[in-house]
Amino acid sequence: MRFIAWNIGLAGWLLFSAFLLGHGAGSAALTGLLAVIMGTVALGSPGLPGLRFLNAALATVLVISAFLVEDTSWLARIHNVLVGGLFFALSVIPGRSWGEAISEDGAARL
Repeated sequence: MRFIAWNIGLAGWLLFSAFLLGHGAGSAALTGLLAVIMGTVALGSPGLPGLRFLNAALATVLVISAFLVEDTSWLARIHNVLVGGLFFALSVIPGRSWGEAISEDGAARL
């Protein structure tokens, strides 16, 4: 997964914001749970490159929940949409380790 440090940083910030912003009990629990799962998936993604698409799906759940969960402030909704968009972008864009690598002599190696 591209930018693993960014993913871990975003997951940490999302977990922190679940308690900082105007989330209700249910919304804070869902946001915190998604943050922990997304951080865990980001840590496991270097070994399984296709696992990054799970973070894209979880980012979609985060964005949809921003609109559907009722006990959330407008600031928390906007925040979750923006963070979900960043997670989605980081998950969909392939990293440098994706695909074949080219050595200095021009030969492809796996």
